[in-house]
Parts: sequence; structure tokens; C-alpha cells
Amino acid sequence: MSGLKNLRKRVVVSSIIQKWHRSLEQNIQDSFCDIRLHEENGSFGKLAFWMLMTLRYGIKRMIDILFSFLLVTIALPLFVGIAAAIKWTSEGPVFFRQERVGHRGRLFRIFKFRTMIVEKPNDQHRKIIQGLINEEGAEKEDVLAGYLEYLDKRITKIGHFLRASSLDELPQLFNVLLGNMSLVGPRPHPVYEVEEYKAWYKRRLCVKPGLTGWSKLNLRLTPKNYEEAILYDLWYVDHWNIGLDLRILFLTVPFVLSMKDAR
Repeated sequence: MSGLKNLRKRVVVSSIIQKWHRSLEQNIQDSFCDIRLHEENGSFGKLAFWMLMTLRYGIKRMIDILFSFLLVTIALPLFVGIAAAIKWTSEGPVFFRQERVGHRGRLFRIFKFRTMIVEKPNDQHRKIIQGLINEEGAEKEDVLAGYLEYLDKRITKIGHFLRASSLDELPQLFNVLLGNMSLVGPRPHPVYEVEEYKAWYKRRLCVKPGLTGWSKLNLRLTPKNYEEAILYDLWYVDHWNIGLDLRILFLTVPFVLSMKDAR
């Protein structure tokens, strides 16, 4: 009888764990770009909530336009100098352009100063991303080592400095002005990287991608711990507010100047 009771207990506990896991997974998937309101709030509560969110996003957009316009105006001589240095030190275009996935899965073309040599398209970077997402333990360390080798072979002389100082990201101020990006948010990933996402990663697409972000401040070299970077992004999605954005912007300045863990 005691054996039967123990078996029943294990079955009940197992059932509870499975229900909790399914509930957690469903909550993650349901929350993908949808903020669900409690029905007891009523129509007035929903209207007030959406008015508040519209106001907050409007303020965020105003900050994006104001700051990015000022930065572009101030940095124009720097744009010219960097463009000349890139053309002088390596063959190829000044700008690197690539299709990225933005807010709610919308595609847009990102602009960066080119920091790598020009070569024929290949899927080596895609394979590295697949390994970073799907491998574990020693295999993941091997993928990371391969990623660093991949970078070292392709980054130009001026590219090392541009990446370390984050100056290669400056052209993305135009993406901010166009509304494809925000000053603060998760970094935008290429299409083939998003195609490899696990289901719970996708919630990072609930906000506009950013020039800087919470994960970038905490993990400069994000492939070193890919999922940790995703968790930082999800934390930002859940806790976003204007005050947090301003805090991240101010913290970004000394962080970039320190070139901490830059590569």
C-alpha cells in the first residue's frame, strides 16, 4: 500500500510540474508582442492603458529624433573622416548594409561603417550562429573560438578601432531617424539569425531594436553567452520606461569610451 501511495504522489507531482511547464511556455508564447489586459479592468481601464502607452512611445520617439538629429549634426566631420580612412585602408564600399529584423518582425536595411574585408557571400556566419544557439558545453566553446577566429581574419586595420569604439554603429543614427530603430533597445539581428530563434527569444522583437541597450552594457561580446544576452533583452522588454532609456543612454557614454571587452 505504501508503494502505491508513493507512486500516486509521484504521478501527482509529475502532473503538476508538467502543467506548470506548459503554462510557462504558453505564457511566453502568448506574450510575444501582445500585452494582455485583465478583463476586470474593463473598457475604461484598457483605454487608459493604451493612452498611457501611446504617450510613452510618443515621448520615446521624440527623444530618438531629437538626440539622433543632434548627434548626426555634431558628428558630420567624424563621418567624413571615418569614410576617408575606410577608403584609404581597404578596398570596398564605405558602408555595410544588411537586412535585419526589427519591431514585430518587420524587415529593414541597417547601415554601418564597413569594418571587414569584402568577400563573396558565404554561410559561415550562419553556421556559427546556429552553433551558438544550439550547442552546449565544450561544443559551444569551440563555436565561440571559431567565431573569434572568423572575426580576426576579416576585420580591417581601421575596423578594429571602429568596432572597439563602437564608431562603426554611427550610421545607424539614420535608421533611428527613419524610425526603423530606437536609440535604446535590443540589437537587431540578421534574418537568418532570427530564423534560428528558440520560441522564447522572439519576445525581444516586441520593441524596436536599438543603437545601444541593456544587454550591450552588460555583455559587450554577446556570443560569449548568447542566451544570457537574450535574457538581458527580455528584462528590458519587461521593464522598459523612459527613465530606464535615459539611464542606459548616459551609461553608454563612459562604457564606450572605456572600450570595455571591445572586439
